Amino acid sequence: MISGITRQILHVDMDAFFVSIEELQNPTLKEKPVVVGGNPEGRGVVAAASYEARKFGIHSSMPIRTARRLCPQAIFLPSRHSLYGEVSEALRKVFNNFSPIVEMVSIDEAYLNLTGCNRLYGSASRAADQLIRTVRKQFNLPCSVGVSTTKLVSKIASDQAKPRGLLCIFPGHERAFLHPLPIRRLPGVGKVTETQIKNLGIHTIGDLQKIPSKELTEKFGKFGKWLSLKSQGQDTSTYEYRKTPLSISHETTFSEDRSDPEVFEQTLSYL
Repeated sequence: MISGITRQILHVDMDAFFVSIEELQNPTLKEKPVVVGGNPEGRGVVAAASYEARKFGIHSSMPIRTARRLCPQAIFLPSRHSLYGEVSEALRKVFNNFSPIVEMVSIDEAYLNLTGCNRLYGSASRAADQLIRTVRKQFNLPCSVGVSTTKLVSKIASDQAKPRGLLCIFPGHERAFLHPLPIRRLPGVGKVTETQIKNLGIHTIGDLQKIPSKELTEKFGKFGKWLSLKSQGQDTSTYEYRKTPLSISHETTFSEDRSDPEVFEQTLSYL
């Protein structure tokens, strides 16, 4: 609460963004297992997979060869990052029409701070519905949206709403929403961390909520305090708004395994 105003944070996540754009370019791809990421005979990784492809266990960051093995009939397409970037920038301009505070956290997802915008939209849920309809009308692209009082809960809500959904968690219901969800649903908890936590008999976010912060801190150090805060639906950082890019990335994939340090140094210098 700030001066009697409840925070309203919207998290919008474009559904299978790269694939959805490719489907716009080629409608015959719709309802087919499509994988964006490069040559299936190469050594790249999956950048995106359609929901039809995900049914076979394919997911982003998976080696492209593994994806081919799981679904030989999938349609493999090379990434077109310049095109995806252009669409992302156009989407950002639309988001800016809904809120003056927009945080693009990746090419296909963003947080919008709607706090105090009730007189413009009536409610955050109404604004979210309007945003989904606007994106669909202007770009013919699907997205999912989560709305709550924190970035954390909004992000988890948008993921729960996928695909093409809207989920609003009303103030005071954050803990109840998180309670039955598996511990892996907390952003930042990976496979290794999940195993360590489960070894303590903690399987759901609700299990975490029952453990005092002090006890979690004793077990996991600073990470324990982080777990405690997030299990309650609280953010561990303030809402960030930057006009400058959050990061710049460049990557390459060797066509075969390499072990020569000189090759690595040359590649790093190039990148």
